[in-house]
Amino acid sequence: MMSHRPTDHLPLFMRFWDVDLSSDEDHIPFEWRDQIKRVENTLALGLDDTLLLQPPLGYVEEYIPEKLPGLRTDVEQCSSPEDGTPQLKKTYHTPEGPLQVTIKMTEDWPYGQEIPLFNDYNVPRFIEPLIKTKEDFPRLKYLLADPDAATLQAFKADADRLRGERDRMQVALEGGWCALGDAAIWLCGMERILYAQLLEPDFVEGLLDVLFEWEMKRIDLLLEEDIDVLVHMAWYEGSDFWTPKVYRKMLKPRLAEMIGKAHSKGTKFRYLISKGWKPVRHDLVEIGVDCLTNIDPVQDKIDLQEMKNDIGSKISLIGGVNSSVMLSQWSDEQIRSAVEKAIEVLSPGGGFALFPVDAIFTNQPWEKVQVIIDHWKHLCL
Repeated sequence: MMSHRPTDHLPLFMRFWDVDLSSDEDHIPFEWRDQIKRVENTLALGLDDTLLLQPPLGYVEEYIPEKLPGLRTDVEQCSSPEDGTPQLKKTYHTPEGPLQVTIKMTEDWPYGQEIPLFNDYNVPRFIEPLIKTKEDFPRLKYLLADPDAATLQAFKADADRLRGERDRMQVALEGGWCALGDAAIWLCGMERILYAQLLEPDFVEGLLDVLFEWEMKRIDLLLEEDIDVLVHMAWYEGSDFWTPKVYRKMLKPRLAEMIGKAHSKGTKFRYLISKGWKPVRHDLVEIGVDCLTNIDPVQDKIDLQEMKNDIGSKISLIGGVNSSVMLSQWSDEQIRSAVEKAIEVLSPGGGFALFPVDAIFTNQPWEKVQVIIDHWKHLCL
């Protein structure tokens, strides 16, 4: 699909996601959190799917620095001196000095007495982000240190297991997800990155240098394990967070190096971004992105025909229909119409996979998801 070569059918992919980690609600009618069982179940439905090899200690959003030898942390619950609001404070102790993050502990905080290093839940609750000044960069490097021999051995064993599952189920093995802009915002908060782009560009460049060096090492490890696709997460790399000028100066050159490294190993590069990519779409083509994922005609208001005409012959597109609004508010007939339009507009010439953007969430009615599946089968199988 990513090479625009003919396939035996038009693919339909789905990603499943917890809409609220503090809730047990889940309407997905099969096991999906274990990826082997998920792929077995989606293939049984006739869908397409992939496996994911994460780098050592987990992909960015699941990365656990506490597993690094010698890194000590402590967490304490405290209260706001102004209004008594519960707070959670975490300190990483490094040879260069401490790094400290403090969040407002709301009722729906899902992690108990823990604060993950990279996480969506942190950002709106930041009282004190982890990375505040350039002086924090040497300390951050201790949280992004090289994994030890035992961790590497476990990673290689997982890679060997997943290659076997790839061959058994005849699906692609992806590696990742890697991140730059997303990781920067998770460490600093949105406002800090937005203002610093204009007022302290050296701060942003320095932070991206640290993250880029770390991710390139992890990419090397993934590429050694015969993955088919390298996946980069870029939900926070759109124009809501980076001006096109800053994107081209700070993110584009680093992404180009990542893509070049992947292509040197014969590996495709998939870019995940659900909003704000239109201003830099030609930049993504220029640096060699093979697949742009999350083409959303509803929440991102993407004109499917315009994008097909503009870049559809140069880059593979995944998406075409919305999930959050469509599956929660639309009638069955509206959903069928959206599926038909996406296929009619984006499938000619290949290089397209149908995908409800951004995910199938656990609180959505499965009968609406089944409408997508059934109509896709009716039209494409």
